[in-house]
Amino acid sequence: MATAGRSLKLSLAAGSIVVIALGLLRATEPRTPTRETAASAAASAAPRCRFSPGETAAFTLESTVRDVRDEEEDHLRATLSWQVDAQLAADRWRLRAALTDVSQSQELTLPEERVEGRLTDPFFVDVDASCRFVGFGFARDWDPRRRQLVQSTLLTHEFVLPAKQGAKRWSAAQSDGIGAFEASYAMASAARGPAVRVKRRKAAYEGQTGAATFGVSVVMVGSEATASFDRERPHWLTTSSGLERVQILVQGEVEADLLQQFHLTRDDGRFVAVRALNADEVDFGDAFALAAERDVRVDERVARLSYEEALQAFLSRLGGAEEASYAAARSLAAWLKAHPEAASPLIAALRAGDLDEAVHPALFLALELSGTEAARDALTDALVDPRLRAVDRARAASALADIGEPTRSTAELLLAQARSEADPMVANVSLLGLGSMARRSGDDELRTYVQDSLTGELASAAGTEQTHLVLDAMGNSGDAAFVDVLATHADADSATTRQHAVEALGRLDPAESGPRLLDRLREETDPAVGAAIVKALRGPPTGDAVALMSDKLAASTSITERSAIIAWLGSASRTRPEARSLLAAHVREETHARLVQQIGAFVPASELR
Repeated sequence: MATAGRSLKLSLAAGSIVVIALGLLRATEPRTPTRETAASAAASAAPRCRFSPGETAAFTLESTVRDVRDEEEDHLRATLSWQVDAQLAADRWRLRAALTDVSQSQELTLPEERVEGRLTDPFFVDVDASCRFVGFGFARDWDPRRRQLVQSTLLTHEFVLPAKQGAKRWSAAQSDGIGAFEASYAMASAARGPAVRVKRRKAAYEGQTGAATFGVSVVMVGSEATASFDRERPHWLTTSSGLERVQILVQGEVEADLLQQFHLTRDDGRFVAVRALNADEVDFGDAFALAAERDVRVDERVARLSYEEALQAFLSRLGGAEEASYAAARSLAAWLKAHPEAASPLIAALRAGDLDEAVHPALFLALELSGTEAARDALTDALVDPRLRAVDRARAASALADIGEPTRSTAELLLAQARSEADPMVANVSLLGLGSMARRSGDDELRTYVQDSLTGELASAAGTEQTHLVLDAMGNSGDAAFVDVLATHADADSATTRQHAVEALGRLDPAESGPRLLDRLREETDPAVGAAIVKALRGPPTGDAVALMSDKLAASTSITERSAIIAWLGSASRTRPEARSLLAAHVREETHARLVQQIGAFVPASELR
């Protein structure tokens, strides 16, 4: 792939975990519907999912994914057991679930990206009456990759049933580990009886604009998936199976051409009692919003390489000076863990001009991922070395903020650079990195140091640009201690200052920041700031928030602001039915064609008539 920033490599790595290790789902093109009679509608009407506390069920599931250009494959087979733990609302239930009889191989996934650890611990799944998974909860000792694997495995079999009984076609906004998409559904012809078959189609992933900026795209080559439901036992589906082919393109070249097959069958005879799990001790956050564990393992064969051999292997894996990859950085990082003394010579080679500029981003990432003290020292030297270009010194600052366990000495260095550095790029990245260190640190003293430092920088900020930078750094910290000061700046006279403040608030704990953002939204008159507030809102949607969004949507004359509100309401519609009703009502008033299309991604066509 062509040279890109560090953040891209991290996002691509997360994507590769999901695509290769987990697999996706795929659906078939619905058949042309036949004319629906009253009898056929009754025979084909999909059931609603319904559960009673204490009920149990079991399913066998299997998934295989391979690159069509090779023989290696990833494979997962297991038994899924669940027990209804509680009824959360009239149309929502919590299931306590676990996998048993797990058989897993990961030949296709890179060794450093493979899922490790037990997959048999219990977890929660929240399901609504449309059979949509509206929440996953894992004990806090589950690492991100295990969570992502289990969550994606179940999302493969998510078939969302229509709100309107008798519907022959409908659509639903869904998402998996790759991103959001609109699924199109059709009721398959079925004879009279309890069985109902549903076909699902997924045409493309949405929201690829950011990745496309770096030349990355996900192409849905083809899809087909079918599920069966039993009207007499409306406890999720009885079978599902499908085939999906997805291509990952980088700069127009196919990096991965993945084919997944999957199936699931209900078999209550295989039920295994699920251990108790306390919901108060479970994390219901989005598994795909978590950073994957970035530690690297030292391969004995790699460790035996000489400096020259390791450097050549690194450059070769990059595909020459034009490409830099996360995988190459991971490989070099693993070698550096066995040879920490090589960190300084690598920086020396970079300083001497022996390494092409195109490989510099991957080199700094490798030093960061190695996590060694020698790498920290080498990065420290690079940050303060005036012989290096500003962009490389900024890369060193960014890597120092993320390497290993955050330390007070690194925090002090970043603050010193932010205060004294003549080059604004290096100074800005240093201050932003100081903020992000607090988010990663479990050391209360270090967090207090960052709090005090950023508070002081805000008080002494010379001009609005410096103020905005400090607000951004406070947001990077994720520290709720900054809620009040950020909320104060969210009321500033300057619309630009307000926007930086609300975006920073959005990166804090939503329980703390959410009420402040909603208060600001009620008063906000600038549409760009209003859109930023809506995008910053996270956490479970409340009835008051939905009502406020409804008022804002009706009053807004800004396409950007209305688009943000529509996206928020669409996401909220998964748990708040009134949000979907509001969107359905608004479509009659919406004058912009693109926004009408956006609403259609969240509301079935049958409800828009």
